[in-house]
Amino acid sequence: MKKILLLLCLTCLACTSIPVSTEAPDLTAIDDKWSIHVVTLDSDGNERVTRIWIALLDGDPVLRTGESRWWANLGSDPAIRIRLSGQDYAYRANLVDDPQVRVQVDEVFLAKYGRWERMLFPQERGATHENYARLHR
Repeated sequence: MKKILLLLCLTCLACTSIPVSTEAPDLTAIDDKWSIHVVTLDSDGNERVTRIWIALLDGDPVLRTGESRWWANLGSDPAIRIRLSGQDYAYRANLVDDPQVRVQVDEVFLAKYGRWERMLFPQERGATHENYARLHR
């Protein structure tokens, strides 16, 4: 019975909408967290919540990924939300094509994640992922 109640509670929590803040987030919280959730919209309008690594470059959140569903969502709608401490913050993803900026993005990930970044992504800086984005409010 306890397992059923726990399952029901978790299901209700998963269906609960997270409020979107109009205030700017405390971006130091991004550097303090190993990973965060981002929210994009699938083509059917459903939210896709994905846990990712994220870092800051000159005060802007930056992210990278391979081919993924949440990244494909940004192709049709660049709106993305960062979820921090139970609150969502709205951003727009700007794709990064400039090779020098891609190197800078990889460098801030290396500074944040250290040996994990080096071990998981040994490629040359600027070429660790297929897709790079810088987020703006």
